[in-house]
Amino acid sequence: MVLLLAALALPRPAQASSDLYLLYRQWQPYDWPESVPSTTEVTRSQRGLGWRRQIAAGRFGVDYDYQPLRIRTGEPAHNGHLHRLTFGGQWQHRLYRVEAQAGFAGTSNMFKHRTFHSDVVNGRIAMFRAVSEGSPLSLGVGGDHRFGSFRWLPRVRWEHASDSGHWLMDLPVLVRWQSPGRRWEIRLEREGDRWATLDQAREVENTLYLREWRTELTYRVSSGDRLWPTVVLGIGASLDTRVQYRDLEAGTQDLSLGDALLGSIMLGW
Repeated sequence: MVLLLAALALPRPAQASSDLYLLYRQWQPYDWPESVPSTTEVTRSQRGLGWRRQIAAGRFGVDYDYQPLRIRTGEPAHNGHLHRLTFGGQWQHRLYRVEAQAGFAGTSNMFKHRTFHSDVVNGRIAMFRAVSEGSPLSLGVGGDHRFGSFRWLPRVRWEHASDSGHWLMDLPVLVRWQSPGRRWEIRLEREGDRWATLDQAREVENTLYLREWRTELTYRVSSGDRLWPTVVLGIGASLDTRVQYRDLEAGTQDLSLGDALLGSIMLGW
């Protein structure tokens, strides 16, 4: 893994480019669960910052995001401030393709007081092999937290570009279409991850799992010029959102937050 990330990070003079982005995403409040009064809602937003470097053999990047997930019932063993920093990218050589990320994910009090436990280290990896030279179809396996606890699942990847746009299917986690020129994009993806948590007194170590199906339509308003950023607007929905965490009174909770609309804006340089 270390050798892979190092190889991705090495600068290459040909076909290399770098990009920086800022992201803000806001969800409509979740009303949950049905037995709780509707005034008890969960609010959620996301702020993101990242850098990507495109090279001939693939892509390397650094991504940070902060998600306030405010649960206003019970006694959650977390403060709702979720931070995540990851390093990784994708690399392709002939028939083989590797996608990997590794980093740290935890609540804010864990980083503020430097009280870490082992679940703060996080990551995901997928490995594919094309069926034949030049084939758009690849078969592989991937491991991550998108469906709950870390698990390995078979993956089928198909990619095709034509006058109607660019298609990418990476089943069972992603379906994406980009219009010619990549001004419009539609994606349906499985999102999910794990954050290490501490309660307010920093005595109870645990984890929080957040997972969902997310669909989003984005439109690139402007392509940017010199110091002016590229602007991308998005609208979509989170479907079947679930959260699992420990409650100090009720024990482990695995709850459905339901569905919620979302909007996003991304600036890129």
